[in-house]
Amino acid sequence: MKPLPPLILFILTAALSLASFMFVLDYAIANVSIPYISGDLAVSTNQGTYVITAFAVGNAIGLPLTGWLTKRVGAIRLICFSLLFFTFFSWTCGASLSFEMLVISRFLQGLSSGPVVPLSQTILVSINPPEKKAGALAIWSTIVIAGPIVGPILGGWISYDYIWPWIFYINVPIGLLTAGTIWFFLKKKETPREKIPIDWVGLLFLAIGVSCLQFLLDKGEQYDWIRSPIIMICAVTSFVCFSFLIVWSLTSKKPLIDLTLFKIRTFALSVFYIGVIYAVYFGSVVLVPLWLQTSMNYTSIWAGLAVSPIGIAPFLFGAFMGKAVTKWGVGPLLGICFIFFTVSCFYNAYFDTDVDLWHIGISRALLGCALIFFITPLFALSLQGVSEEKLPSSTGIFHFVRAMSGGIGTSIFTTMWTRRSAFHHMRLGESTTPYSKETTSYLQDLNQVGLQGAQPLAQLNDTVNQQAAMLGINDCFFVMGWVFLGLILLLPLCSSSQKKEKKTVFLKKL
Repeated sequence: MKPLPPLILFILTAALSLASFMFVLDYAIANVSIPYISGDLAVSTNQGTYVITAFAVGNAIGLPLTGWLTKRVGAIRLICFSLLFFTFFSWTCGASLSFEMLVISRFLQGLSSGPVVPLSQTILVSINPPEKKAGALAIWSTIVIAGPIVGPILGGWISYDYIWPWIFYINVPIGLLTAGTIWFFLKKKETPREKIPIDWVGLLFLAIGVSCLQFLLDKGEQYDWIRSPIIMICAVTSFVCFSFLIVWSLTSKKPLIDLTLFKIRTFALSVFYIGVIYAVYFGSVVLVPLWLQTSMNYTSIWAGLAVSPIGIAPFLFGAFMGKAVTKWGVGPLLGICFIFFTVSCFYNAYFDTDVDLWHIGISRALLGCALIFFITPLFALSLQGVSEEKLPSSTGIFHFVRAMSGGIGTSIFTTMWTRRSAFHHMRLGESTTPYSKETTSYLQDLNQVGLQGAQPLAQLNDTVNQQAAMLGINDCFFVMGWVFLGLILLLPLCSSSQKKEKKTVFLKKL
């Protein structure tokens, strides 16, 4: 693409970043609104979670299709169509008259939004000159990362003070504005199109595998994992479909997913890192507000405010990461990232039930410092050695792994929290007997404040539940901290990959 004037570049950077932000925001905003949606549409809260599952399945199917759709439709047309369809299905979500209509609309909303994040990143890299690519990615990353932070706060506020359909209606003006801006400035810079057939076999394996895996992740704890026949069927089906998908993609002439990209060492390493880091990070992001609302009596708005400091550091300093990547490389920055992640997790692992908003905010702010050195360097690493015509495919795979690992991390750590909380409740209950001096004293204090009959015992059980939940959270963060310490050992691979890539580029120039 020919260089664009600085003002137009700034407008397009803002539009592409806002488009990705809208998607990421919508992914997170519905989580805190499930109780309101369930009550309004007369379904249980467990059924209400299908609103989240449907969107995740649709998005996971749409992401790997980005490469094929880009070649068939063109990058500019595809992102504009995706934004318009996403906007339309956002409106149908808000206007849903039944739960079934909402779930179908959410699936189509997720499916249509699949190419938005990969293409916004790809186009942003393509329209910027080489010396500004890292800076543009840094700005894009800073705006995008605010989605999971703003989502719970905005969703809780809208659902509590207004009405839940507006969490979807707010996408309509943003979607129309971003699609119109991108088309107006880039319609003459469309990428070449090819009439290539769709890989129906690969698509079938992908759709079935993703659907079964997402159902397994979302409902596994509810159905008691492998003790449930339906979960076992989903696990086996997902494993078989993904196995066949890999074999088919490696042997087919025109595969849906280009697995040859994993021959690029930097790309393979970046996919591994995003898979592990995002699983742990997203587990942390989900656990803390959930714990605050279910065990610490925080409202959804206050829980959102408690975790909001996570966005302070990325918002203030994220834009400078482009120059940092250029100057110091990916390895040292990821090392700093892992150190901040480790400190944040171990700091959180020593909380007790008397923890106040200030200390929760500090732990989230430390996590935010880690994010500064995480998003931009990892995106930069994923793009090294990838040719421009393969960018849509590589970014599609990268963000597919990111999306799926977020669901896997959420499932693993929520299950771990539930199981460890039950374990600690059992151990605490063993010492909470009528013959314990502490128990007797506690019940006497409750009697003195006016609680009679079974009320003191109920209050005692609530206290044990709260303590057990706190200890369960501590255990989860201990595991997270050790995972990030382990990732530091792999940093030499990152440095050697960069050196090899630079050497390859140098030899090609010769």
